[in-house]
Amino acid sequence: MKQIEKTRDIVLDILLDIEQNKTFLSDALDKALRKIQFSDKKDRSFITREAEGVCEYMLSLDEIIGVFSKTPVKKLRPVIRNILRLGIYEMLFMDSVPARATISECVNMTKAHNMMKLSGFVNAILRNVDRKLAEKNYYDIVSAADSGNAESNIGTGISEADADDVTKYGIDVVKVRLENISVIFGLDTIAKKYSAPEWLAEFLIKTYGEEKAEKILLASFTKKKLTIRYNRTLVTKGDLVEKLTEKGISVTEGKYSDSALLIDNIDFVRRVPGYKDGFFSVQAESSMRAVEAAGIEEGMKVLDLCAAPGGKSTYAAELLGGTGEVRSRDVSDEKTDKIEENITRLKLENVTVEKADATVYDEKLEGQFDIVIADVPCSGLGVIGRKSDIKYRLVPEDLDSLKELSFSILLNAVRYVKKGGKLLFSTCTINPSENEETTRRLLKAAKQSNLELIDEKLFVQGIDDTDGFYYAVLKCN
Repeated sequence: MKQIEKTRDIVLDILLDIEQNKTFLSDALDKALRKIQFSDKKDRSFITREAEGVCEYMLSLDEIIGVFSKTPVKKLRPVIRNILRLGIYEMLFMDSVPARATISECVNMTKAHNMMKLSGFVNAILRNVDRKLAEKNYYDIVSAADSGNAESNIGTGISEADADDVTKYGIDVVKVRLENISVIFGLDTIAKKYSAPEWLAEFLIKTYGEEKAEKILLASFTKKKLTIRYNRTLVTKGDLVEKLTEKGISVTEGKYSDSALLIDNIDFVRRVPGYKDGFFSVQAESSMRAVEAAGIEEGMKVLDLCAAPGGKSTYAAELLGGTGEVRSRDVSDEKTDKIEENITRLKLENVTVEKADATVYDEKLEGQFDIVIADVPCSGLGVIGRKSDIKYRLVPEDLDSLKELSFSILLNAVRYVKKGGKLLFSTCTINPSENEETTRRLLKAAKQSNLELIDEKLFVQGIDDTDGFYYAVLKCN
């Protein structure tokens, strides 16, 4: 149990980094895992699952703390607040750790942070949660649900630490847990049940209806295999599959792109065989499908305006097969450094990286490109399952401000497309005003380019088997 104690400390550090330094979950987790990349795989998996899980379920965890705490959750010390969050999360979702062990170690963590006087408070809150769960037979109910779903884990390559965190697997298992938790602790709205801000839940219900809104929010808690794109300039799909399966990694074909592979039984992507060799990139299938829809052919000139971390730029370069040119731009050194890192790792020589603000028109680019890619800034509502902290950072006003920002970029992007060329407009949101409505607005505003909408697609998480994503391909006639 000593090693689990140590991993809890790392999880707490991650949660505090996110809360106090406003670090994104993915960055905080990557930073922590790099420091321990040579430690045991089960430890890294435990840290990943618990950190991600607490972030995904944070608002609901705070609601549960509020049931038993006289002190408002927001007024608790950050260390105490996050110790309680991870402790309750373990009791709700991490079945391999007995509740008594969780409570004991959370109390010890409190003492280790020189908060001896608050150790009794932590003990009381967690014991009350455990008592409530036991009184309502929660442990027995979810154990039965898990047993009934056990066959779904056979042969999938799920590691022990992954299987312990059942919020990442089987949608039926997830529903049983969330339904029982919401009843036991009085989480009486869709927002509280699925740990979403009230405004976001209301927005999704208004846009998609209550049934689809629940599916969208539920998708945040279900198992997600990692989607990768094989690098056709360095390796065949078959050779990469063989390399991965030799190391015990579960691999399946993608559903929406022939370049996609879905992998499982991993804990840290940088340690996956072939990553350092540049044999693959991490990219959602919906994003791959968008690049393919642009119709990139050898010898073309491609401009990617908001390119970081470089997924679409590098895929375009791979499709060009070493020919043509990809000019990959973004607004800061930090972003362009990420693009450069991926280009170097993937060994691509037909990509040029430039720092530039896409909202500022560049007359030198006028009518120069066969394909212009504009994956514009957006609310990110399509990827809240992979980036759960997005839903806590967004406010309703962001939807309008981001829409105007993206439109200013698109007006410039259209002018860079040569006659007969195409503009690929994409977002990782499922907000119609940022997607379809913006496309219709652009068709009206850019009449001088004689735009024609030739392809359009919306993916919705929980409805489709990929991240939420929108793209439109417009031809300049």
